Amino acid sequence: MKYRKTGMGQVCGVMVIGMLLSGVSGPAWADDSSNAALKADIEILKQRLSELETTLAEQDVLPPTSGDASVATLWLPSGLQGVQFGGYVDTSYTYNFNEPNNRTSFLRAFDTRAEDFMINQAKIFVAKPVSAESPVGFRTDLIFGSDAEVLGSVSTGLGSTTDELDIQQGYVEYLAPLGNGLDVKMGKFTTLHGAEVTESKDNWNFSRSFLFAWAEPLSHTGVRVSYQWDETFTTMFGVNNGWDVVDDNNKAKTVEMGLTWAPLQDVSLSSAYMFGAEQGSDSHDQRHLWTAVASYKPLEKLALKFAYDYGREEDAVNEEGGGSASWQGFAIYAKYDATDRWAIANRFEVFQDQDGVRTAVNSATTSPTGSAIDDLDLWEWTLTNEYKINSHLIARLEYRLDKADSKVFRHDQGFSNYQNTVALEVIAPF
Repeated sequence: MKYRKTGMGQVCGVMVIGMLLSGVSGPAWADDSSNAALKADIEILKQRLSELETTLAEQDVLPPTSGDASVATLWLPSGLQGVQFGGYVDTSYTYNFNEPNNRTSFLRAFDTRAEDFMINQAKIFVAKPVSAESPVGFRTDLIFGSDAEVLGSVSTGLGSTTDELDIQQGYVEYLAPLGNGLDVKMGKFTTLHGAEVTESKDNWNFSRSFLFAWAEPLSHTGVRVSYQWDETFTTMFGVNNGWDVVDDNNKAKTVEMGLTWAPLQDVSLSSAYMFGAEQGSDSHDQRHLWTAVASYKPLEKLALKFAYDYGREEDAVNEEGGGSASWQGFAIYAKYDATDRWAIANRFEVFQDQDGVRTAVNSATTSPTGSAIDDLDLWEWTLTNEYKINSHLIARLEYRLDKADSKVFRHDQGFSNYQNTVALEVIAPF
């Protein structure tokens, strides 16, 4: 590449030329002939400086902006200025008091394995945020570990159910100069729905809710446009391949819409709605989902959240002539920061899978009991203690109780309508 020829020697040369140019007039003792020769040399140096500046401009290389000599600075092409890099490692151990003989905690999202030390996620991301000065950006998130197996099992088109690697996000982004800026993303990105995310460190609890696991999608592949009308209100619209699919499983597309509103400093509201055909080789029967999340911080150390989901899908019930399936639920969250390092988080939720479609308990081939269940009502309570050992190490101790109106949880070699677990999680962000 050309810019390698423009090395530190040439940059130093620019500095020397600058110093020479700062003393255009000759010394007092020089004669006229010496002054004439010096001026001729300076004209040559000016010409060479102009040529060097032109070369640097053509190569589109920007110098480091940091003035701190103790900080190593990478001299990047302008297209990579502002690139961010980070990630974390998330590990855990979970014990199920039911001691299921298959060592599986039923109806959990990621913490499915009982009595096991796990590398849940080792995540690395590279991103270049967009701005008015730099409107082109991108983001790539790679997840390694047992959680990637779960992500692969619900997302068709990348990897398989046995791969411990998943491309959680991968998109290009452009901030179009329209009004306050029209943000356009194309690729794979996380969903607009729900109060929780895939990254445990960004949630208040270690385990994910029933809503996260069964009521909502995790990711979409398509195009998403967002517009921030002012400092408090943003709207989103997108078209994608559907729920948790990279390669579409039918000929239809799914439409998503969302908004966020923060009318007060300690209050925020968000809502999302999407519809589209999600069943394989079926481009007609629609699945609908509406979610709402409200956040409120009444005290400096106390934060509250409320989430509600409602979903419905046509021709999803396995009965003669077919039938529509529906599901709904809500979750209440509270987090109290006792100190700068110690926090306590509670979550209580209710989830109704009214036709047993989302949890698959209405199918005798997938139901844990071996017999179909028409509908399933669930509730759970979770208590999480979090302690930040330092800025790069977080520890959590969590207790969770799950209950159901049917005996769906394994208890030793039999089944029970409840499940108790305790988990220890350690996260190292970087």
